[in-house]
Amino acid sequence: MALALFGLALLTRLPFATMNFYAPDSVLYARGMAEFDPFDQRPQPPGYLWYILVLRAIDLATDDPNRAMTIVSAIAGAATVALVYLLAARLYDERTAKVSALFLLTAVTFWAYGGVAYPYTLLAALTTICALLFWRAVDPARPRARRGLHLIVASVAWGVAIGFRSDLAIFLAPLWLLAATRATIGTAVLSAGTVAALVGLWVFASALADGGLARFLEAVSIQSKFVDDRYSVFSNGPMAIYRNVYELGRFLGRGLYFLIPLVAATFISVDARRVEMRDRRRTAFMVLWTFAPVPFYVLVHVGEYGYIFSMLPGLVIFAARGSIAFAKGLRMPRTFKWLVAAVVLGNAAIFLLSDTPISARDIARHDRGIDEKMAYLASFAPDSTVVVTAYDDVLVNHYLHGPPVLRYDPIATPEFTLSLRCDVAAPHKPCADADVDVVLWDDLLRAEGPGWQEVRMPHGARLRIAHVARSASLRVTEGLGVEIVR
Repeated sequence: MALALFGLALLTRLPFATMNFYAPDSVLYARGMAEFDPFDQRPQPPGYLWYILVLRAIDLATDDPNRAMTIVSAIAGAATVALVYLLAARLYDERTAKVSALFLLTAVTFWAYGGVAYPYTLLAALTTICALLFWRAVDPARPRARRGLHLIVASVAWGVAIGFRSDLAIFLAPLWLLAATRATIGTAVLSAGTVAALVGLWVFASALADGGLARFLEAVSIQSKFVDDRYSVFSNGPMAIYRNVYELGRFLGRGLYFLIPLVAATFISVDARRVEMRDRRRTAFMVLWTFAPVPFYVLVHVGEYGYIFSMLPGLVIFAARGSIAFAKGLRMPRTFKWLVAAVVLGNAAIFLLSDTPISARDIARHDRGIDEKMAYLASFAPDSTVVVTAYDDVLVNHYLHGPPVLRYDPIATPEFTLSLRCDVAAPHKPCADADVDVVLWDDLLRAEGPGWQEVRMPHGARLRIAHVARSASLRVTEGLGVEIVR
């Protein structure tokens, strides 16, 4: 069954694989494949060295960094579906396992990210396989001696996983502590030493590839300060909590959709709570695994849709338990299959048929839109064109060669006015003093004021263009509003 689910998941991911880099971070990973240097954002610190090495190995066959990344995304996404089935079967029963796997298979953002050049399905796969191994160390049905051996094996997996995704060092620590309390002191110490050694190996290897330990640690420090200054509660106060909670809710909402009421049912239903509390160790395991990332996401940073994949595997198991409890509460057991089918088909329809963010259409519009925007701008004179972007500067610079790119950070500089004169807008590029075409690349930017022409690409992407004199200025308001001041 696990192999069948893996195959089904892989087949449903491959048709939606993208041809271009999905986001600026995708370009940074590709740069890291060419030359690993986190200090120079190749990729962003801490570098995720094991992930980069896997990509390099696959790239030997594909000779295409984007294809190498999408292959990893598809395989990791399919593996997560199979692993969730195995974990849920060991935690609960076969019915819960099958439903959990189907829920994850059709989760909208998880489906979408199985075909893009991003490492977040890998995050889901790693946290799930580590959880599966940690449960073997916690499961009271296993002999104490065997649980100690399983703790060491799980610690090895966790130590390796951190080299792929460093955030798992925080997210899986509660599971390790839970498992360590079930082992002897000697086994716990040996397991802790194993994790420390594997993490040390990753840090040493990364430092060696990055030109030395001091340089690598400085890169990590700079990146940490960047995140802290812009997103964390420690530098931004309570407003950061509001923003992070809002983003976390938005990402979870699009990741779950019709699963939300089923997850809620697990915690609201009296019958469901009674069933779950019969095995407090199992319940503690699930809660720690699923919700350990929440404090970090709320207090520090939750950057984008893929972050919640550290929680999604646990949430779909909770949703499966909620669907069972809901059917039992109705005292109509035959409704269970119809309920599951409705949720699965509902989420699949959102991904396949709707035009919501991170749906199949949205991904295709973004992917093909890069080629279509590039083709449209090919006829523009580079010395009389300025491309404006708030989020995609690395992506635009990778694909667009010629016109200068005016980039800014909507959080750091939400309001400013910039002259379009050559010495300001294009200081290091050939520049004509005649009129200039100002092009808004990002769909999220708002073209305000008169003079903008919107050009729609065949697959729905758009460019907003204003033809103005060099004496004009560009005004940005609230981070996303862009206006020409003549």
